[in-house]
Amino acid sequence: MEAPAQDPQVDESEAQEPQQPTPTPSPPRSNGGTDAATQLRAWKERGARIEQLLAKKNAKLQEMEDTENKLKRLLAMAKRSIDNSKQEIAEKDAAIQQLREELAKSRQTQHSWAVDAATRDPRQLLHKVSHGNLLWCLVEYADESELDEAKEFAWHCFRSEAEIQAYANRASGEPLTLPDFSLTPYEVERVKKSLKEEIDRVQEEFRRYRVRSEITRKQKDAEIRKMSANAMAKQTEQISETDLSGELQSSKAQIRRLTKAQAEAEERESDWRRKFEKLMKDYEKLSGTMGETVLAMEWRERYEQSVREKQELEKKMEELKLMTSGAFGNSTDSGNGDLQSLRQVFAQYRKRALNAVEQKEKELNDMQAHYHENGGGSSNASRTNSFKEVRVRRMSMESNSSLSGFETPNATKTNEYLKNIVYKYMASDQDEAKEHMEKAIATVLNFTPAEVASIQEKRKQQQGWFW
Repeated sequence: MEAPAQDPQVDESEAQEPQQPTPTPSPPRSNGGTDAATQLRAWKERGARIEQLLAKKNAKLQEMEDTENKLKRLLAMAKRSIDNSKQEIAEKDAAIQQLREELAKSRQTQHSWAVDAATRDPRQLLHKVSHGNLLWCLVEYADESELDEAKEFAWHCFRSEAEIQAYANRASGEPLTLPDFSLTPYEVERVKKSLKEEIDRVQEEFRRYRVRSEITRKQKDAEIRKMSANAMAKQTEQISETDLSGELQSSKAQIRRLTKAQAEAEERESDWRRKFEKLMKDYEKLSGTMGETVLAMEWRERYEQSVREKQELEKKMEELKLMTSGAFGNSTDSGNGDLQSLRQVFAQYRKRALNAVEQKEKELNDMQAHYHENGGGSSNASRTNSFKEVRVRRMSMESNSSLSGFETPNATKTNEYLKNIVYKYMASDQDEAKEHMEKAIATVLNFTPAEVASIQEKRKQQQGWFW
């Protein structure tokens, strides 16, 4: 390396030392040509010296630039050398690690379960397991180098505790503590099971304790509320001086009303339940295979009942007539009042009966129209129509029986209904539909069982002849 360049100012001062200081030339004067020439030469000499100093300064600057470039090149070379050294160190570390791995593999290949003089000294014994007649220990080896942080483990077998203790005594430094026997899988499962049972028991006890504490807390809260309510009631009673007996009587009356309402509700519920059961029985009868026969029998029973009611009403009418006639002869004023009241009752009953008849006739017409629209279907449709016919007959019977004793049955409606059934019977080509219609006609016209049996026998004969 070259020495650093000196300061050009110092060189300049050194260059000026041997020269004598020259007086500052004064401007040329007009009074003499000799002084002007002398001053001009002095100015020229001074200019030459300045140019020499500038040349030296430029040379020094160039020398310093060359030195700087050399230093930069040296720095770059040093950096490259450092990088190369680092790379070489990394390669050497990788080679060392590879050698260590190869050494560990070679040691593993040379590993022996039994302990001998070549076995490495232990650092600590981690586990001890008994299997058969041998005792197995998991050993952590002592490091051969203090800088090596890798840990190595291996299993070794021993025949007795004495051998284990002798191998443990080979460790340098503090004596090693031998571990207890590890549990077998069966013992581990048993311990896990016992611990699980213990956890369940503790959880159950904690749950019970929590429930008991919650109950106790609620009881205490209830007692506190009760005590506060009692205190508030006493304060209110003392302040307002209310009549507690009157409130008690009103409370009892309210309780009686509520009890009565509850009893009425229960009675209504039982009544609705009975009606529901009755409707369910009627539904079961209607949905059975003998639904038509049952309906026809019910219709006949209602018809007979209506006839009996008609006879009873006629008897009552006769009795009323006799009573009115007798009462009229004895007392005209009282008779007139009774007769007037009877007439009013009769008019009201007749009005209600007429309204019921009109409603039944309206329903009958609607059902007949629906029946005409759905007539001539399949066998299921004919069975449905037969049920509808039976229902129409029942409604017609109810409408006629509602006026029994007051006016004659509506023969026109019955004839119209019978006409429709006969028309459907004659127009239908299905034997099953005709059979249902025959049952309906026999019910309306009150055929005897012998007549019904005769018709069924003839139908069976015709069907057998046809087949």
